[in-house]
Amino acid sequence: MLLNAFSSSENSSGGMIQACPALFETAESMNGELSPPQQPDLFGESGTELPVTGKAEDWQSLRKRLKRLLAKTDDFRILERIPVSKSGLALPYRFQEAAGDEIPIVFLDTETTGLSSETDVIIELGLVRASFSPSKKKLVSLDAILSAYEDPGKPLSPFITELTGITDEKVRGQRIDEKTVAGFLENAALIVAHNAAFDRPFFEKRFKGFDDRKWACSLAGINWNSLGFKNLKLEELLLKSGYFYEAHRASLDCLALAWLFHVQNRAFADLLYQAEKKTVTVRAFGAPFEVRDSLKTRGYRWHDGTTGPNRHWWKEIPEEELAAEKNFLDELYPHASDRAGFSLKTAAERFKNR
Repeated sequence: MLLNAFSSSENSSGGMIQACPALFETAESMNGELSPPQQPDLFGESGTELPVTGKAEDWQSLRKRLKRLLAKTDDFRILERIPVSKSGLALPYRFQEAAGDEIPIVFLDTETTGLSSETDVIIELGLVRASFSPSKKKLVSLDAILSAYEDPGKPLSPFITELTGITDEKVRGQRIDEKTVAGFLENAALIVAHNAAFDRPFFEKRFKGFDDRKWACSLAGINWNSLGFKNLKLEELLLKSGYFYEAHRASLDCLALAWLFHVQNRAFADLLYQAEKKTVTVRAFGAPFEVRDSLKTRGYRWHDGTTGPNRHWWKEIPEEELAAEKNFLDELYPHASDRAGFSLKTAAERFKNR
């Protein structure tokens, strides 16, 4: 359920919840794990953050050397830890002054026991509720954070533990509260995930009653290439933007995504624009084996028929590109467009299980 106190509190899942700004003014470290030990500030003026074994004069010398290097050459770059990923974050965190037309948006990420929403389950849910201005197409504030574990009822694989840092001990006996999740999503214009085709099926399998919510994908729903990005992993997008963070913790990934949209405002505007458009899911049935490379190059992905329709190649395209896509398929192999399936979708229908 939504918390109704004016202080932070742990829920039954063992994760720390920060509800809306009227409820909480400061963000805690969420289980005491999400923020790593503080590194020394090489450019700070005081020596209070130096390691126990460090000498102040050594760090002062290093600071001076780094400043000289950065001033004289472009052979070095400085990466900054994402500010909103640090412990003690005060909520609401303001990116800019409000325009007066703000509406809520939610960033969502899951950590799971595996890749199949049919056989695997969520072990951690991260939600960040934020506000954005539709007129300015900019994020205005971060308003609430949720980090919560859930016991999968079976031991985690060593791979998942190594990838996420989540252990059997952390999830044992934990359960995510459905009312709390509902409160975070209340009146949200969009749910945004970095690979919504992965997160949405897991989320809707676990949490019922949200099938009509609008989703947007920061991985597939933005023309990152036009913005100069080639590697679309969230970590890489942030690294190229000058920032780093500890990935594969659900709420931190959400905060990282929100920060990315703050510093890459054109990407956020593109996300909002694309989310309002209708798209078409193209399913290419009966494609000969020898055309697979052409389909891959075109952006098609393979569906093995385990769930949903029989085996086929598929991709999501804007509605206005449908005619050109039919022509491409017909030139690739005979009667391709006649055999293909085409499904028109809105933001409320995209990224569901196929």
